[in-house]
This record gives sequence, structure tokens and C-alpha cells, in this order.
Amino acid sequence: MALVYLQGSLTCTTPEERRAVLALLPLHLRHSLRDPACLFFDFKQGDDPLRWQLEAGFASAAAHAAYERRAAASEWGRTTLRLRRREEMTEAAPEIRPEMAEDPRALSLLIRAAFGGPEEADLVEGLRAAGDLALSLTARFKRAYLGHIGFSPMAAPFPAWALAPLCVRASVRNQGIGGALVQAGIAEARARGIAALFVLGDPDYYGRFGFSPVAAQGYDSPYAGPYFQMLNLTDAALPKGALRHAPAFDSLPG
Repeated sequence: MALVYLQGSLTCTTPEERRAVLALLPLHLRHSLRDPACLFFDFKQGDDPLRWQLEAGFASAAAHAAYERRAAASEWGRTTLRLRRREEMTEAAPEIRPEMAEDPRALSLLIRAAFGGPEEADLVEGLRAAGDLALSLTARFKRAYLGHIGFSPMAAPFPAWALAPLCVRASVRNQGIGGALVQAGIAEARARGIAALFVLGDPDYYGRFGFSPVAAQGYDSPYAGPYFQMLNLTDAALPKGALRHAPAFDSLPG
């Protein structure tokens, strides 16, 4: 499934129509921004007092269609039905990019919502504050934050990073966003000369990227077990030994 980018306009022809739009607009904006299908929604007036410009993003074509059905059944939909509209809908893909200076607050909210609690968001903030967030990648669709992945340095017999956490906004899961973040992180780790990545997670999920619980066996780590996995980024066998995550991991619940 692809994301949906919607651009358009709504034009009134009389002052009475404009007053009707203005009366209903605050409620329509609140409902649109709270709609689970909607990722972002801007409805702004330009120089023409009778015309509004629309820019919005939706999780998928099906999500957009469901939103349109709900909007059409509302008072806003009934009132604006006969007004002149222009809409252009295109498919879109998220942009994967390194964390930027304006991102931390939005990322904290995203991570907390994705995990249903503060622990993983606190971990990222702790890593960042300590200078241990070696790589932080975001998945964004215009102004909407859709996903995040973090990597931190580990004490190991070779250059190694820990992958944690990985999250994707609930409304856009199962669209490959998490996989795109993992693959981008692996590529960047290779480019920086990292020899291996370690992750604690679902072997069925991370196995598709080459992570293996078997490869992680023999390393001394408090996370050792069936869910602790390693991805060797080199063509050589790597030495066994003790592993230690960044200090921020010590604050995680046991």
C-alpha cells in the first residue's frame, strides 16, 4: 500500500457560503486531525477570501476513502457539497533521513504512542543526552512522523552497534516502513565500518534482514537468549567476547 498525498481547493461564490464555511471550519479541522486515517491536514485561506487551499496526507487510498465517507456524512460535508472543489490525489512514499535538530520532541511523542509507554522514548532521550545515539533515522511524510529507528555503540571485541528501538506509527504499519528503516540503518552502519549489529526482538521479523540468534550465541550479554540476534556486516568470522550496551540501557525495566 502507498501513502496518499491530497492537494486541492474549495471555493465559495457568495459571502453567505463563506460564512457557512467559516462557521463549520474549526470543528471540521478538529475532526480531520483526529481521524485515524489522516496523517496531516492543512486547510488555509490565501489572498482570496472566498478560496481555501487544502493539503493533506492519508495512510492509504482505502484510509482516504473511509475518511471521505465520514466527512461527507457530516454537517461540513452536507454544507459544502455544492461548493466548487478541486482535488488531486497522488501516491507517496515516506522519506528516510537522519534525525534533525527539530525532530526530538515529535520523535518522543511518536515513540511513546507506538509503544504505549515512556520506556523506549526515555531510552532514546537518554542515548541522545549522553552522545550515544550513533544513528537516528526518521521516516517522514511531509510534516507527519511515521517511524523511527535508533542505533547506539556497544562495547565489543569489534565495532558494534545495538539496534533499539524501532517503531512505526500504528496507522501505517505493514507498509514496509519499518523494513525501510532497518535497511537504511544497515547500509549506514556498513558505510561507517561497523562490523556487527545486535538486536533484541522477534527472530521472524529481524531474520529477513539477516539477523540470527545463532550468530549471537557465545557472546556474554545480559540480553543473551533466543531473542538476542546478531548481523555480521563483514565477510569474516568475528571473535566472541563480552558485550555491553550503552549506559542508557541500564535504566530499562528488567
